[in-house]
Amino acid sequence: MYAARSKITNLEAEIATLKGKVDEAQADKERVEVNARMVNKDKDLAAKDIDLEAERVKVETAEEAKKMAMEARDISTSALNVAQNNYAEAQTIVDTLVSESEWMRNRGVAAIANSILNATELDQAVAALTDAARAVGHRGGYLECAQHVEEALGQQFDTHHCSMSDQADSMLSRAEHVYDHLSLPVMELVIDAL
Repeated sequence: MYAARSKITNLEAEIATLKGKVDEAQADKERVEVNARMVNKDKDLAAKDIDLEAERVKVETAEEAKKMAMEARDISTSALNVAQNNYAEAQTIVDTLVSESEWMRNRGVAAIANSILNATELDQAVAALTDAARAVGHRGGYLECAQHVEEALGQQFDTHHCSMSDQADSMLSRAEHVYDHLSLPVMELVIDAL
């Protein structure tokens, strides 16, 4: 769009220059006519020769001005055609971008969200995190109950019967780390697309 605007501006400058030349030619024409009228007043033979020469110059100047005006019109028409072609190309690009943007809003975002939510990697990480958190909670609850029994009975309670191992906390930490650093293939595709 900027290139088209630049071309149009350059062509407008050329048209202005050509109009200036036409104005100069018209001014020259008027000067010749004034000279011819002054010479006519003298009414001698030399004046008539100059008058004839002035008429010849006038015809040539008019033809040159006409030629320059036609060149200016051709340049203007050419610039208009270029501008119209550039506008059509720009409009095609804008229409494509609008269509793609509409598709992204209506379907693309939902498709990306569904791909993320339905990712097997995410399901596995959430399941591992849930299992590890449940094990930590189970072990913590068992140990808290054992402590209450010890306080109530005043004797040591055997906690070796707890089905959850001492490694439940480290398993939870590993599951949290995996979840926090989860990399989904669909997100890599989105990043590559951007």
